[in-house]
Amino acid sequence: MKHKGKSNLIILEAVMVFIAILFLFPALITLLNSFKTDAEIVLNPVSWPQSFNLRNYYAAWQEMNFPVVLFNTFIITFLSTLSIIIVSSMAAYILVRSRTRISWVLFLTFTFSMVVPFQTIMVPLVQTAKEYGLKNILGIIPIYIGLGCPLAIFMYHGFIKGIPLEIEESAAIDGANPLRTFFQLVFPLLKPITATIAILDVLWIWNDFLLPLIILPKQSTLQLAQYGFFSLFKREYSLAMASLVLSASPIILFYLAMQKYIVKGIAAGAVKG
Repeated sequence: MKHKGKSNLIILEAVMVFIAILFLFPALITLLNSFKTDAEIVLNPVSWPQSFNLRNYYAAWQEMNFPVVLFNTFIITFLSTLSIIIVSSMAAYILVRSRTRISWVLFLTFTFSMVVPFQTIMVPLVQTAKEYGLKNILGIIPIYIGLGCPLAIFMYHGFIKGIPLEIEESAAIDGANPLRTFFQLVFPLLKPITATIAILDVLWIWNDFLLPLIILPKQSTLQLAQYGFFSLFKREYSLAMASLVLSASPIILFYLAMQKYIVKGIAAGAVKG
């Protein structure tokens, strides 16, 4: 019986390794093609490159104006994610602790907005952004905040309900105001769910293409700069592959450093909710 259980475990591990290889295969092909010429990619995209050199990376760096678009993408991602965390955590805290009908209606409104497809608000969003002068690098940040807060509020809401109210009551007896109580006592307890929200939002905003496409000028972010390698009369596959590796490297490193918080934070929020 014990031998049979061990055999099943080995088979399960082998299946999981195979599935992991399938998921990693597109990334491996992208990496290999980043060292090839366009002719090599067209002839055989899954073959080994004839030589490993960095000419594609250098050309992509120059054509994309990589330092500028990297900085723009970083600013948008960092400020948007930070603002989403601060605004949504405070909003969820008030909605949980107020315990009124209005707070419940507001929470349902935020929850309902999560299921509204982005495509249905694209046209009015572009018109509004144009009217208020938001079609620029800093202007897109409030838009990301508005789109990202509903999910973050939903996740924070479930987590905060599991925090004992006695902690805040003790702080109030000691003379702490609600703002100090939140940032010194409550917010540090939200570390798991905050890390999860940060990871999800960073991955979303960093890799987003559609919103920058309709809001920002051309060649403003990494994704828009990569789009420049393809046009009606141009297909620069080798430079596109190199640009994908360049733009994905920072976010992959961030994900690998923070991935342990994803399941932990989501599971904790679901249980506490």
